Amino acid sequence: MLYSTFSGISVRQNKLDCVVIRRSKTGWKIDAAFTFLWEEKQDWKSAWAKLKKRLPRWRNCVSISLNFEEVLSKSSVINASLLEDEIAMHVQEQLSSTITKEELVHDYRKNEVINGEQKLELYICKKDALTRLLERCALSVDVVGWVLTDLHALSQELELPDENRVDGFIEITEGRMVVSLNQQGLPMVFDMTKQGLSELFQNLTHAFASLSADADKERVTLLVYGCADRIAELNKLFMHNSEINLVDASLTHTGKGLTSFATYYPALACAMGAYSWSKASQ
Repeated sequence: MLYSTFSGISVRQNKLDCVVIRRSKTGWKIDAAFTFLWEEKQDWKSAWAKLKKRLPRWRNCVSISLNFEEVLSKSSVINASLLEDEIAMHVQEQLSSTITKEELVHDYRKNEVINGEQKLELYICKKDALTRLLERCALSVDVVGWVLTDLHALSQELELPDENRVDGFIEITEGRMVVSLNQQGLPMVFDMTKQGLSELFQNLTHAFASLSADADKERVTLLVYGCADRIAELNKLFMHNSEINLVDASLTHTGKGLTSFATYYPALACAMGAYSWSKASQ
């Protein structure tokens, strides 16, 4: 099915956020953004019912995503000439090396062919985690994504000043900070409740030095998502670090065009993840 709209949903505590993006001839644009709250536990179904009434009914892809800690990513390189059943066998071999007694579900994506080879990204999660997510979502969902790949997809779509190329992103909240480069499967996660700013700065400097070396670049450009106060603190820490270029995502063209970007970027990223998936599967 060729979707014309993509609705990304973010569930946080007692709040449902949704951003709808519409496919256009030139790419995509934000069509709508809205929030529904519930104060009592029994009101959550009412919030979902209200959300359902606001969603586009025609050619709309509804998406929701698993959290960082709920998905494992594994990358491998395969011969581009492999048949689908041969790829399925390769995927099963990758799954067999995952040590767990719990039932797993998975999905995978093939990237573009380069010199007769393709990079295959395998995403694995526990079936219980997926079941809990879908039970919490009182809607029919077309795409289940992952917050990590959602934010990478959004990062590639935002227009940066000075035509910088995005090497990854940082998401910083009151409780934690996540750092991920584009080519990395698993992100680095820092607990903000257990580290002071000075200790955090030392750990980050060491981590970013490794990132720069791995990327074989003199300077790494990272988009930053999160609450304004935390982003301001992070910018102060790295104000004089010439190896790291931090760009506040809310100050990009799209960020400025979305009211309350800090509230809506998780839902926007979710919609963008589905949009990216749709393009890749065509």
